Amino acid sequence: MCLVMGNGRVKAVEKRVLDQKLRGSYNVPSGPVYYPTEEEFKDPLEYIYKIKPEAEVYGICKIVPPNSWKPPFGLDLESVKFPTKTQEIHRLQFRPASCNSKTFQLEYNRFLEDHLGKKLKKKLVFEGDELDLCKLFNAVKRFGGYDKVIKGKKWGEVYQFMSSGEKISKCAKHVLCQLYKEHLHDFENYHNRMNADPAKGCKQRCSESRSSKKRKRRCDGKKSKVENEEVVDQACEQCKSDKHGEVMLLCDSCNKGWHIYCLSPPLKHIPLGNWYCLECLNTDEETFGFVPGKCLLLEDFKRIADRAKRKWFGSGSVSRTQIEKKFWEIVEGSGGEVEVMYGNDLDTSVYGSGFPRVGDKRPESVEENIWDEYCGSPWNLNNLPKLKGSMLQAIRHNINGVTVPWLYLGMLFSSFCWHFEDHCFYSVNYLHWGEAKCWYGVPGSAASAFEKVMRKTLPDLFDAQPDLLFQLVTMLSPTVLQENKVPVYTVLQEPGNFVITFPKSFHAGFNFGLNCAEAVNFATADWLPHGGSGAELYRLYRKPAVISHEELLCVVAKGNCCNSEGSIHLKKELLRIYSKEKNWREQLWKSGILRSSPMFLPECPDSVGIDEDPTCIICQQFLHLSAIACNCRPSVFACLEHWKHLCECEPTKLRLVYRYTLAELDRMVQEVEKFGNCKTQETKISQRPSSGTKRSNALNKKQEGMQVSQARPADNWLLRASKVLDDVFSSAEYATLLKEAEQFLWAGSEMDCVRDVTKSLIKAKIWAEAVSECLSKVEGEANNDSQKVHLEVIDELLRVNPVPCFHSGYLNLKDYAEEAGKLSEKVDSALSSIPTITQLELLHSEVSSSPIALRKHEILSKKISSAKVLAERARLYLAGTKPPGIELDALFKLKSEILELQVQLPETEGILDLVKKSESARDKCKKVLSGSLSLKNVEELVHEFDSFTINIPELNILRQYHVKTLSWMSRFNDVMVDGREGKDQRKLINDLSSLLQDGASLGFQVFEIVEGLPLVEVELKNASCREKALTIYAASKSMDFIEKLLSEAVVLHIEEDELFVRISEILSKARCWEERANSIILASETQMDDLKDLIRMSVNIDAVLPSRKGIENTILSAETWLKKSEPFLFAASSMSSSLCSLLELPVLKDLVSQSKSLNVQLQEPRILETLLVNCDRWQCDNHHLLQETEGLLNNAKIDDVMDIKILPKVMDLMTRVESARKYGLSLGLNFDELPKLQAASLKLGWCCKTITLSSSSPSSELLEDIGKPSLQQIQQHLKEGQTLEILPEEYYLGKRLMELKDTGLEWAKRARKVVTDSGALALEDVLELISEGENLPVNAEQELQALRARSMLHCICRKPYKSRFMVSCSQCGEWYHTFCVKLHWRPKAYVCSACCPPLVEFTPQIDPARSTEPETSSLNQRRKRKVATDAAVDDLRWKTRKRIKRIAKRSPEVHILPWFFT
Repeated sequence: MCLVMGNGRVKAVEKRVLDQKLRGSYNVPSGPVYYPTEEEFKDPLEYIYKIKPEAEVYGICKIVPPNSWKPPFGLDLESVKFPTKTQEIHRLQFRPASCNSKTFQLEYNRFLEDHLGKKLKKKLVFEGDELDLCKLFNAVKRFGGYDKVIKGKKWGEVYQFMSSGEKISKCAKHVLCQLYKEHLHDFENYHNRMNADPAKGCKQRCSESRSSKKRKRRCDGKKSKVENEEVVDQACEQCKSDKHGEVMLLCDSCNKGWHIYCLSPPLKHIPLGNWYCLECLNTDEETFGFVPGKCLLLEDFKRIADRAKRKWFGSGSVSRTQIEKKFWEIVEGSGGEVEVMYGNDLDTSVYGSGFPRVGDKRPESVEENIWDEYCGSPWNLNNLPKLKGSMLQAIRHNINGVTVPWLYLGMLFSSFCWHFEDHCFYSVNYLHWGEAKCWYGVPGSAASAFEKVMRKTLPDLFDAQPDLLFQLVTMLSPTVLQENKVPVYTVLQEPGNFVITFPKSFHAGFNFGLNCAEAVNFATADWLPHGGSGAELYRLYRKPAVISHEELLCVVAKGNCCNSEGSIHLKKELLRIYSKEKNWREQLWKSGILRSSPMFLPECPDSVGIDEDPTCIICQQFLHLSAIACNCRPSVFACLEHWKHLCECEPTKLRLVYRYTLAELDRMVQEVEKFGNCKTQETKISQRPSSGTKRSNALNKKQEGMQVSQARPADNWLLRASKVLDDVFSSAEYATLLKEAEQFLWAGSEMDCVRDVTKSLIKAKIWAEAVSECLSKVEGEANNDSQKVHLEVIDELLRVNPVPCFHSGYLNLKDYAEEAGKLSEKVDSALSSIPTITQLELLHSEVSSSPIALRKHEILSKKISSAKVLAERARLYLAGTKPPGIELDALFKLKSEILELQVQLPETEGILDLVKKSESARDKCKKVLSGSLSLKNVEELVHEFDSFTINIPELNILRQYHVKTLSWMSRFNDVMVDGREGKDQRKLINDLSSLLQDGASLGFQVFEIVEGLPLVEVELKNASCREKALTIYAASKSMDFIEKLLSEAVVLHIEEDELFVRISEILSKARCWEERANSIILASETQMDDLKDLIRMSVNIDAVLPSRKGIENTILSAETWLKKSEPFLFAASSMSSSLCSLLELPVLKDLVSQSKSLNVQLQEPRILETLLVNCDRWQCDNHHLLQETEGLLNNAKIDDVMDIKILPKVMDLMTRVESARKYGLSLGLNFDELPKLQAASLKLGWCCKTITLSSSSPSSELLEDIGKPSLQQIQQHLKEGQTLEILPEEYYLGKRLMELKDTGLEWAKRARKVVTDSGALALEDVLELISEGENLPVNAEQELQALRARSMLHCICRKPYKSRFMVSCSQCGEWYHTFCVKLHWRPKAYVCSACCPPLVEFTPQIDPARSTEPETSSLNQRRKRKVATDAAVDDLRWKTRKRIKRIAKRSPEVHILPWFFT
């Protein structure tokens, strides 16, 4: 009974139909289904926690959301290409282990030589192929070994397993069994012994000494020799260390090395016999996995999925039970080979999520408020991992598949194999759309039992891949699990459903068809213990973890992320890692590792990172709490458990690196307990003295174990530290104490006093070393300020009160500081007045000689340097000779800098005077610029300040005005001279335009320029007009252009120029031509020759004539029309139908219509009009003819009007139709009526032939007598009618013809049956059937001949002829059945009893052409035989037989039989 939960309680309901189907074939009980209410659905983690006690025992459950929860699908899969993987479903379980035949052969040969003293001399052959011993050995191992295979008689299954489903005979199974027993049974026993007791022997070590080692090398003989050779230390392939050679395993194939503790999983002992690494045991070609496939669009993927489903189940409906049964048949190897594609593990951050997300493009069909609502929904898988209460919210980075959902696009049979989630997380899967998904789950409480069954069922796969369950490529039938008492449950996930898997729950499943799902992990507080076991599993198998479990616990504990219920789980897990860490640190201390140091702080201590902490070189786990390091391998670390495998150095050289002391870890536990407000028994036992306990009580109290052993050296250390703090500072003693304190700093709260004193020692050491360093610099000979100590640093050391320790140089340093302070006050006094450069330099020298660096020294240096620079610049300005060399702004800036520096300079007065002169010159220039300008005023001011050294902007502007004005006046005079001389007009126009533009763009108005600009404008117009006149000769212009140009010349008073006189003559000629053209065009009948004469006259006129274009178009239109009309004119003149292609009637009509718009007198349009009239008349006549034909054919459908008497009328109509068709073809046009006339002619011909075939007296004056029609003729005629789209059943005579055909066919069928009945029908009936056939209205001569042959009786049995079993008498010609005359074969010559003596002895000869016996004759057939023709039976038959009259003529032989005899 299915469990359906609502409101957090279980209730029994009627089982669903789908669940019944799912249980049908494999009888797997269903997992629970929950239907939360709207209120319960608001908080996913709270609801899952609520149902956990009921659902966790199943390991899996389904949650059906309320009807109102319908998230829109937010991914546009039509435009996204996604990668796929190819899955071989038939190999998920039923596959041989990947093996390397070469490695197996090497091991097998060694076994033969070492234990049996022989070699495998030749290859073994089975079923025609070489037998692969490696695959055979693994196949037998899969089925439990030789004994179990023998007992279960499974050799057929063994061969199917190793040969991909091929079957063998029973005999071949026996041969295979014998081959295994002979060649592999002893090897199997040896292999089992080696794996059963690993502690009996030792394997050859990698090296036994550092200088040399011994290696065995195989020789050709049975013995082996030992050679000493130079040693190259073998490095472990995992940890890259060449240390610990005594536990290094060398592969006996590739010679690579691994420490036994570096293997996955690690070995406790060195195994017996030979050992091979996983790389040599497996080959890349045979290693099973999901191969990356093509990148596809959803449309392509859907097409492949649909094709796959149709291949297996057709296009009809199929039950889910059938699909599930077929799936497990394929997985178990009995359903054929199946390859499917699966778009799994698609990163939603790359390919997009099916749920709405903030920042994603919203589909137009989804409303904005709906989109925003589901973007923030807690059941949105993009939000669920980071909800409040989830441990994964502490992870800083996004982890694909864990905190970032993965997308899954599946098709029929695409599968996800048995596995549980990373770190034993919860998982949630949502099916967006498509076909259902079938899940199987095993609860976490049965995880170990599940693994045992997997290893027991698939031993060869686990031997080849010990970490097989981490590969996610293996399935196992739930039936096998149930048979081994492992609980397994199933869930059917439909679109819109969630499926939850619980921690450490193994789950698997497959898809019923095309679908899209999305999945992610989450972890509530109750997951924490499972996460710890998952981390230990990673450590065991040497698999890198996804996150650091220890870091996650610490971050959650410090952040107080758990409620009171979750704090219980957090406390337990913290206590576990605290106890583990405490035990290992104490063991390391006992082992001699006394050095320690704190670990670096993480980048963000409040969140979990994934790449900050180092990892153990052995087990690959994150080292968050502590690690072991050594200077011999500074870049690698080991965890506390594997510290011995880091290197071979003494423990005293190793260092413990820790992030938290045991006291800090203990305080974490206390904080969690305080926040959760609960105490567990473990917490009460683990309570320790707080950090506030007095030192004497902590160290003098009698304790056991580790605390007692650490208390005594810690007490001694504290006494020594107190004494050292009271004595004069000694750097060596401080360093020794701090180094010895490292062994106590990582401990618990009982060592808080040691940590406090250590802090005091560090503080005192830092202070004392700083005092010593300052004093050494002050008393030393420092050459520059960078080597001197600053006064502020000394003052900071002297302000420490009380001093951490006693230092002998403290007072001397204080005296030096007082002297430096007095000098600093002197510098401040000097800088407050206005000194000279000499005074500043003397003070700077005094400060430089001080042993302590003062900040005022730098100020003095800068002030002296600035004063010297300003004095140099002032001298340069005052001595300037090259005008203009100095910018006015620079002068003003120099003045302000001198005044701001407050240093007495001798050049200050000269600079102030130069500034005054510059301001005066600037004022004069501004005054000139503000009034009206003349060239004279500008020249005077420019000459006045020609030698001034200051660069004044206004003066520069006046200088530019002066230069530009002089340049423009010079160009003006030159251009005016060129205009009067009449030079190149184009160049003159460009020069005038440039001069006019430059004069207008000067930006200022000078009197001389203002007067010259109007003259330039007038001259520019004259030049432009002349330039236009010249263009008339380069290219013809319109008459309007010429008239406008002459008008413009009149306005400019240049119309008398020779150029414009010639242009007037051109205009006069053009007007005369236009008058003549208009008179011709307006005439009623314009001739083509007149128009062409006008075109010839216009060639010599250099002007564009308005009417010329129209005349040219008229001529062109007429010529074009004539060219198009040529085919029709030819057709009209020839009246022949021999044209290669018929003309179109609409084209003719268009040409006739176009001819009316021609403005030229032509004869051709009348010819075409006549042709069009003939066509219209022919069409009208044919319309009546077609109607008459259609009426005749319609009458033939309803009455028997078409008989032999009206045949002439039909033939006359057919003649007229054909005549009309030929006349239409002679017109040369493509009429629509021509095909109709052709069809009418053919139909009338068909009717004539129908009348002839169906008439009882076909003879007439018009038709020849054709006799009875044959069936073939009738069938051919009806077939021709179908080609003409004539349905015979619609016509009266057609029905008669079909009746004739049916009658003839029915009689022919009966005749064929009688011919082949071997004489069953009586002779009288046969003769009656022949008579019936002769009276048929159709000719069936072939069947009649066969019946006549059938009516002839032969042999003593008086039966018809039968060619296969008959023989002819060579004398009388009578036919006899071979079985009637006792012949077993046909002799070459035969004489019947009526024609031969009573007994004839002869040797029958076989006639190859007539014999039907097999090629190899029997013994009796090879003997001489005596044929007794008057034996008892034969004699009786002949005596009672009616004697037949023999005549000389032979009986007729049937040489050719009808086709239906064969």
